Amino acid sequence: MIHILLVSQKKIIFKELEAAFSINQITFDWTDTAQNALSMLSRGKFDLFITHEQLRDTTGRDLIEKVLLQNAMMNCVVLSALPPEDFHEAYEGLGVLMQFPLNPDEKHVLKLLEHLNHIASIASRTNKPKGE
Repeated sequence: MIHILLVSQKKIIFKELEAAFSINQITFDWTDTAQNALSMLSRGKFDLFITHEQLRDTTGRDLIEKVLLQNAMMNCVVLSALPPEDFHEAYEGLGVLMQFPLNPDEKHVLKLLEHLNHIASIASRTNKPKGE
């Protein structure tokens, strides 16, 4: 089962995501600050976190950098209005899985699940001993 941390000042922007998560048996928690997110991510077992680009106490980019210092393997998605080229430039090198619009919906969850399944498939092939 996938467990996700949602980070944004306003929980309402995740309303459609939460419904899609429930349908797909994904569990989630929410917080409104980067400080709380860092604490929750260090204590809990999360598979990834989804953060808004602008938080009350920092930027999404700064949060990602801090999370990666705690856990370099943590996956992340960013809610951002930046054009794709600018987004790539702003988040290059941070291992962000994908960009979501500021008001994501079910189709974005399905795309994320597809992406995570693809990663899991690759990981399972690379974890097999040679010759299998």
